[in-house]
Amino acid sequence: MSYKMLLHVCLLAAICLSSIDALYQSPPRMIKQPSTSELLFRVAEKGSEENTPFIIECEAEAEPLPKYRWIKNGKNYDWQAYDDRISQQPGRGTLIISKPLDEDLGQYQCFAENEWGTATSNSVFVRKAELNSFKNQEQKVVEAQEGDPFKLTCQPPDGWPKPSVYWFVQPGSLSIKAINNSRITLDPEGNLWFSNITRSDGSDDFTYTCAATSIARSEYKLGNKIVLKVKSSGISSSQSKREPTQQYVSRRNEVAYRGGDANLYCIFGGTPLPEVIWSKGGLPLKASDRIIQEDYGKRIKIKGLNFDDKGSYTCDVSNGVGSAKSYSINLDILAVPYFTVEPEIQNPAEEEDVELKCEASGVPPPEIKWIYNGKPISEAPPNSRRIVSSNSILIKNVNKKDTANYGCNATNSLGYVYKDVFVNVLALAPEITEPPKDVVTVNDRNVVMTCHVFGAPKPLVKWLRAGKELTGGRYTVNTTGDLHIANVAYADADVYTCHAANKLGAISANATLTVKKRTRIMDFPEDYEVVAGAQATFRCNADTDESLTLVIDWLHKNQQIDFDTESRFIQTNDYSLTISKANELDSGIFTCRARTELDQDTAQATLIVQDKPNAPDLVSIQCNSRDASIRWNPTGDNRAPILRYIIQYNTSFTPDSWVVAYDEVPATDSTYSVYLNPWANYTFRVVAVNKVGPSSPSQHSDVCSTQPDVPYKNPDRVEGKGSEPNNLVISWTPMPEIDHNAPRFQYRVSWKRDIPGEDWNSEDIFDWKQSELLIRDQPTFQPYKIKVVAMNEMGEANVTPVEIVGYSGEDSPLEAPGNFTLVRVTGSTTALLSWNHVSEQSVRGHFKGYKIQTWTDKGTESSLRELQVMPDANLTLVTNLVPFSKNYARILVANGRFNGPFSNTLSFETPEGTPGTVQSLEAYQMGTSALYLVWKKPEQPNGILNGYRIFYQNITGTAAGLEIERTPPINDPRQQRAKLANLQPNTKYRLTIKATTKSGDGEPYFIEARTRSGAALEPEKPNFKVAIVPSNEPSLVSARVTWIPSLEGRSGSHFYVNYRVKGELNYKTSDPELNDDFINVRGLELGKVYQIAVVAVDGEYQKVGDVQEIDTSGVEGPIIRPQENVATAGWFIGMMLAIAFLLLVLILVCVIKRNRGGKYDVHDRELANGRRDYPDEGGFHEYSQPLDNKSRHSMSSGLKPGHESDTDSMAEYGEGETAGMNEDGSFIGQYGRKRKAPPGRFTEDGSFIGQYVPGAMKPLSGGLGPVSSAPLSPNASHTSVHSPTNTQRPTYV
Repeated sequence: MSYKMLLHVCLLAAICLSSIDALYQSPPRMIKQPSTSELLFRVAEKGSEENTPFIIECEAEAEPLPKYRWIKNGKNYDWQAYDDRISQQPGRGTLIISKPLDEDLGQYQCFAENEWGTATSNSVFVRKAELNSFKNQEQKVVEAQEGDPFKLTCQPPDGWPKPSVYWFVQPGSLSIKAINNSRITLDPEGNLWFSNITRSDGSDDFTYTCAATSIARSEYKLGNKIVLKVKSSGISSSQSKREPTQQYVSRRNEVAYRGGDANLYCIFGGTPLPEVIWSKGGLPLKASDRIIQEDYGKRIKIKGLNFDDKGSYTCDVSNGVGSAKSYSINLDILAVPYFTVEPEIQNPAEEEDVELKCEASGVPPPEIKWIYNGKPISEAPPNSRRIVSSNSILIKNVNKKDTANYGCNATNSLGYVYKDVFVNVLALAPEITEPPKDVVTVNDRNVVMTCHVFGAPKPLVKWLRAGKELTGGRYTVNTTGDLHIANVAYADADVYTCHAANKLGAISANATLTVKKRTRIMDFPEDYEVVAGAQATFRCNADTDESLTLVIDWLHKNQQIDFDTESRFIQTNDYSLTISKANELDSGIFTCRARTELDQDTAQATLIVQDKPNAPDLVSIQCNSRDASIRWNPTGDNRAPILRYIIQYNTSFTPDSWVVAYDEVPATDSTYSVYLNPWANYTFRVVAVNKVGPSSPSQHSDVCSTQPDVPYKNPDRVEGKGSEPNNLVISWTPMPEIDHNAPRFQYRVSWKRDIPGEDWNSEDIFDWKQSELLIRDQPTFQPYKIKVVAMNEMGEANVTPVEIVGYSGEDSPLEAPGNFTLVRVTGSTTALLSWNHVSEQSVRGHFKGYKIQTWTDKGTESSLRELQVMPDANLTLVTNLVPFSKNYARILVANGRFNGPFSNTLSFETPEGTPGTVQSLEAYQMGTSALYLVWKKPEQPNGILNGYRIFYQNITGTAAGLEIERTPPINDPRQQRAKLANLQPNTKYRLTIKATTKSGDGEPYFIEARTRSGAALEPEKPNFKVAIVPSNEPSLVSARVTWIPSLEGRSGSHFYVNYRVKGELNYKTSDPELNDDFINVRGLELGKVYQIAVVAVDGEYQKVGDVQEIDTSGVEGPIIRPQENVATAGWFIGMMLAIAFLLLVLILVCVIKRNRGGKYDVHDRELANGRRDYPDEGGFHEYSQPLDNKSRHSMSSGLKPGHESDTDSMAEYGEGETAGMNEDGSFIGQYGRKRKAPPGRFTEDGSFIGQYVPGAMKPLSGGLGPVSSAPLSPNASHTSVHSPTNTQRPTYV
């Protein structure tokens, strides 16, 4: 309900109640009266200010209208006697004092009377507000010692209420400046306390001034001015230290009042400024909206006191100097009386019983007294039916004479509380003063249907639904007549009737309850932890009634985010909240609020923005002769715990470079000792590291200097090796200046041949940056002993140098491994090779081992693959061969710098292997329960493909289900499409495909795809193709109908076929095909024309494709005729005859050319592949009988499989003689990769059954094994090797 509607309802109710009160007579009821606390007034000072009027309120409702009277100080107050200075508002009892005087002070009380009773107001004490002036004093000059605690005293003037005192500094006569300093604190008595005096506190150009103010009089008074002189202590502020000293504290036992405020003081002086920590009952005092630390922790303010605030409060004070101080304050809570049960107005009918209840509490406990028509109940007329106790008045069997005003007064030593009510005995039929209204709500909420009634006796209210009374369970009718329905459900929507009745009559009113779907957050935001500067995203979505408007807001720390002003906060279309460049201030609770005009739902998540730590505070450094002790303090980890510290240093040698001394200092440490080198000036700093990264470095330390000494180490990584075959290069790592330890640093390099009796050779190096020494004219690859010593003006290093063995330069190896042999081919990618060792002297260097290089006839030597073999091996398994190819191999020796000469080259063939992965795999949705898979064959078949295997498994989250193979497997390697059916809707699947050869399954290739969700959709018009398949039954054929699903549109989930003989009325229908994309329509008669159409299906939707006609007249070449019957057109028949004639002529030319022995493109291709052994005479040399071993060898060398081509050729599709020709018309012969199949027929399932023709296949004479010569480098030798594991495949012509 909007605010305006609520206001209208309240106004209407007020009008109704007023009209009822006007219709029925009643005793007075106070609606305006003074408070129980005192009332202040101001008396104008003579000639200096105008009068300030004040009022004492008193107003009552009654019928008939009441008359008013006042008492002052317990006596009747005749205000009319005060001429025109005091008046009373017309129709009310409110007094207006236009010209207040001192004599107006006193205790006032108002009474409103009519014939039915007397109402009594609160009694109020009216008092004059005053603020006197300060005593006149001259400007004072006071002195204070620098560093000492100090107090400036203020003697404020008298006044009522007690004036507030504060201090300010006054640079001139017309300006003032407030004091806000952590060292300076004001106590409640007006004194100004300095925790410690500094030179800046001296008031040479200003004065300290005390002032007093009165809120009641809206004025302030200035006190005397004080000049503060500060005497210098002569020492720096960092060296002046004083332990905490008590200056001002609250009393040990403090008293405060319930509902008021309490201020507890704990002001201590000292240098540095003491820190104050508060606790209650031994537990740290937590700040809240009610408990606030002010004056920099020296005062706590507790607002809205209750009894739980009672207890012992302790302040612990310390500043690191001397011992800590502690002070405890015991706070007691008193309470002015307050009602726990208030008396209420009663409107009984005659002969009913009435009870007025009144209970109150307070500290000390209050006394309750009853008032009757403005007088103590003891002075009321006797009534035997009235029973009075301390907390109640019971009147039995009331009649009209019992109508009167009753008051309850609870009093203790601190004050009182009073309430005046009346008993009005009536006889009225029921009346609905606030009828029920139509309510629209949401399910699962509690609903209140209002029905306020009036009558005497008090009407009994019942609520009815469909004529039945609602009682118990989820239904509750309260004392005012309202109906409460708990956990409203959709079934509760209905018309409800409020029925009120008493002995004088009855009345009813109706209202409708409408129940809608409640708003619920379905997608909850989750807690987020992010690094500063990164992006954080909270997701939130909700569900609500479709008739309501859903609005989703985001709140940060309970404040709604204004996306117009907060540019880093973005709410997207899906209601998600994105925070870009998050910073530390963004940390906190974010609330998603989904709301409609009826209800709302909220969900919260916490954002933690973590950042690098703050730079540590380097506290001190202690320099010793050989080490330094560093001490630091952490200054904050920015919500990511510190993991470690890094200690860095720089020296005068590298002043712009910081070096890590230790990078794994534990996070629990705050001191560390660092080793120092001689003859250096060190400066240190500390870096803190958390999981976000390193902090900024701390401030650097003071300088630590050390004395010179001899070097403590010699150069590292000393080596000796030659850069040429006839030299020796000695190298080392230069020592940085920090390791020199004294001036005039140098190296002494010594070497000698590693032969007994050799003398040392030495050379001094004076450039400390030099890192090597070249020694020329040395024998090739000989061992040397080498050492390098560090020296300075103090002497040689105090550690013995390490002697190492080095070698002069290496040269090229002289020998190639002999007897390089293929032992056997062990697999599609592996072969076992052997060789003879070379002599150690021939290596002429560090023997690194043997290198075996392999390549194939499809590659070049630039694509070599190398295998490194250990020096002691003479047999190894090569594992990097290419399957189903002719491979070549050779071996050589390697030392540290050079490769040796090549061995002989081996050539051999490898058998088929398992294929590589398919090049791609894509899945397209077919309806809600199928996927259509499309793939590309493997780029590396590694043999002859014989099909594919497809597997699928459902994916739930990160868990994969059982892997299932699609059946049947695909046995046609040319097939690159398949349907995967019987899947679950809206389910994620992992789809895996493996190509296969006779060696087994290839490497898997998988993708993940999801089946479609939701309802079925109408498919698009399906495309399909038809082929005639011969049948085993006479005079019958089959039609293979292949459905071509759309890959981008709505293809449907499965299909079936409609077919009929052309001219017949009805179609026949095949069974639905759920798993494959083809159907064999069997039982078609020869010699007839059939009309066929594919019907795509998705759920209840079906879509029929265009009709195609097929003619079954010819089994060997069935004609597929589209509906427009183009095949019967004359122009088409003529064109086909012309093409047939041209093909016949071309075949005749080829046959004649062949008989004459003409050379074709095969000859050119063999020349390109390296064949040079053709005789000069003409003819088809590749088919001539060999004349000698040379020609036979050449023939076998030429028999290697050609590279598989993806292009189509006439040989694949031609008939008759064209099966032996290329696209350019050349004869393929034995080199043709694809041939026309021998005569045969198709079976009903689409497979081909071949027919053997005698003499159609003849073995080529002179055919040898597969081992052939390889393309060789100019220096390589060649050996033909026969592989016993690879059987020769005969070639046929």
